[in-house]
Amino acid sequence: MSLLAVVAVFAISTIGYHVLCEASFSDSAYMTIITLSTVGHHEIIPLDGGGRLWTSLMIVFGIATISVAFTSLLTVLVSGNLLRLRGRYRMETRVSHLEKHVIICGGGRMGMLTAADLKQRRVPLVIIEQDPTVADELESKGYLYALGDATDEETLVSAGLSRARALVAVLPRDSDNVYISLTARGLHADLQIVSRAEHPSTEIKLKRAGADRVVLPHVVGATRIANLLTRPSVLDFLELAGEGMDLEVDEYVIAEQSRMKNKTLRSSGLRQEAGVTVVAIKKADGAMIFSPDPDELIESADTLIMVGPAGASSRLDRMGL
Repeated sequence: MSLLAVVAVFAISTIGYHVLCEASFSDSAYMTIITLSTVGHHEIIPLDGGGRLWTSLMIVFGIATISVAFTSLLTVLVSGNLLRLRGRYRMETRVSHLEKHVIICGGGRMGMLTAADLKQRRVPLVIIEQDPTVADELESKGYLYALGDATDEETLVSAGLSRARALVAVLPRDSDNVYISLTARGLHADLQIVSRAEHPSTEIKLKRAGADRVVLPHVVGATRIANLLTRPSVLDFLELAGEGMDLEVDEYVIAEQSRMKNKTLRSSGLRQEAGVTVVAIKKADGAMIFSPDPDELIESADTLIMVGPAGASSRLDRMGL
């Protein structure tokens, strides 16, 4: 509206000079410009009494209109920036309060699928995104984000790397994911790092850089297709468990103070109290025991792989086992 008002004043002033002073449209337009801008050039149109009165009116009303338009535009720009800065400050404050969260580097397709799954499981997370437009979309969907380049150490720190439990590097370029893994491992030795790789040859580089696990989407997709063709019922079972609806495959780490420590599976009460079945035990040294015997001893730092109703690990925490 302010721009339309300025255009209207310019057009009316030009037509006024053209009619009152019988000047050409080019001369009338130039006269309007030097009048409204108050630059002080000499008059190119001979002005009589009517022309000078018209000029005086244009100076008063024209400059007033331009001033109001400029003020409105400035207000919009300043208020927009203030709102944006305020929103960013509020986002940074919320991110600074996160602990034991997951950092996802990249708000692309794979990053968003990972974020949606973690959000469904109520895992706290923050997404690092460089594109402000994508960041605005993330905020509208209820995600916390850190605006910046994920390969930049300062951006990782601003996302709470020192307090995070895991980092997921899913940028399109393998070289960026290698650099992120290397930087994150140097800043946080105990951080769990999962990275995406497009080329199989990058897997060893990512692990050398500090990644704990490497996911190759093409390999995962090919394996899934093969399973659909050869073991469809097994895949249906795993998908049902992965959805965490009626059934869930979960893991539970035995703490030093756990009541299950130094007990056998039979005497632990897991099946009776939590309704879960232990299908495997991962020992502290990484050894995996599949289909453990009921008399298998549970030790500190063991990871129990369980099948049971959704939320089994949360129930075990609440029960103090």
